[in-house]
Amino acid sequence: MKNIKKISLYCLTIITIFTSCRKDFEEINSVQLQLQLEFPDTFVDGKVPSGIDVTLRNNITGDQTNLTSDERGQVVANVIPGTYTVTASKAYEPTVAFEIAGYDQEIFVNGSLSPLVVDGSKSAILKLNSSRAGGLVIREFYYSAVTGYIYDGFTEIYNNSNEAIRVDSLFIGATRSAASNNTAASSPYNFLTVHPNEVYLNQVFMIPSNGAAKYLQPGESLVVALDAFNHKSDPNGNKNSPVDLGDADYEVYWRFPSNQPDIDFPDVPNMLHVHAGSTAGFDWNIGINGAGMVIFKVDDTSKLPVIFEPDARTAGTTQYMGVPVEKIIDGVDATANSSIFLSNKRLPATVDASMAYTGATLKGYSVRRKVKSVVEGRTIFMDTNNSAVDFEMNPVASPRKWN
Repeated sequence: MKNIKKISLYCLTIITIFTSCRKDFEEINSVQLQLQLEFPDTFVDGKVPSGIDVTLRNNITGDQTNLTSDERGQVVANVIPGTYTVTASKAYEPTVAFEIAGYDQEIFVNGSLSPLVVDGSKSAILKLNSSRAGGLVIREFYYSAVTGYIYDGFTEIYNNSNEAIRVDSLFIGATRSAASNNTAASSPYNFLTVHPNEVYLNQVFMIPSNGAAKYLQPGESLVVALDAFNHKSDPNGNKNSPVDLGDADYEVYWRFPSNQPDIDFPDVPNMLHVHAGSTAGFDWNIGINGAGMVIFKVDDTSKLPVIFEPDARTAGTTQYMGVPVEKIIDGVDATANSSIFLSNKRLPATVDASMAYTGATLKGYSVRRKVKSVVEGRTIFMDTNNSAVDFEMNPVASPRKWN
């Protein structure tokens, strides 16, 4: 009888605990979050940013809510208290763009807030940025590598316009590696705070001109490989690699230091090396967690600033080349997973309002643009300068394969 009483008392205690926990859970009340969206100051007076797609993501739970701004340019939502990432974006066709911004061509607006702490009913202003739709875009970016092998990365550049675009003397570069988590050691990226109108790059390469103009036709792409050979079958590669880069247009051969030389594959032209943040290594080690990758054009890179990261937690020896935002043609802020806060971004919101991610490292995954439409057989890709909208995870890196 004594044992039965003990069991009964135990069960009653468990029931009480579960009941108490459930009650505590039910007592978590939602609060109201009100966002007021504002167009850039250069837009036509009196125009309201209505119909803007807005995403709220809880940085702890990962829960995501998709909303649309109303006729007043506002978004109102009931959310549980917590820390949020807010992104907004919308593309405008030329006729509408002319009415609201005075540009007779497609434009897009985007903006972000992160981290946004909501600990009670809260109001916040989300100021939007704008950019005109460009012709060249980064279509696919492969950086996550496979186990034991990191040399099969590539960046694919695509002509998303309806006319040929000159690409010789086009520059490509990446920031320092992205964060793998949200620890204090991995953030923030101090350049964004001190120099918000420039992108600071760890490595920069240029497509050689060789004295002749080179054009990329509409609907065509070029591939810049870390190493241009068949990584799946060549003895220098790895059988787990997903890519054959033997038909790449260029490779980023960088032979330094001489005692650890990169391999030069002579069948594919080399990119011209313009800037290295450090000489402590060889090849272009982007990092398996990604980086901010950009393409740009400038007249003279020798006039660009080269500085250490401001207020860096460790002194280091790496120096970065700064490129004005207005010279950036396209960029994608790539990272490993969706839990990374926007406070870890490397690219300004005017270049990329959010981040793309593979979801895993060492699996051969890449990030690639979503298809927007197909016009007379030519594929047009999403391009809103918001990689959370424009990009998707690709489970098998696949250059030049988008149909």
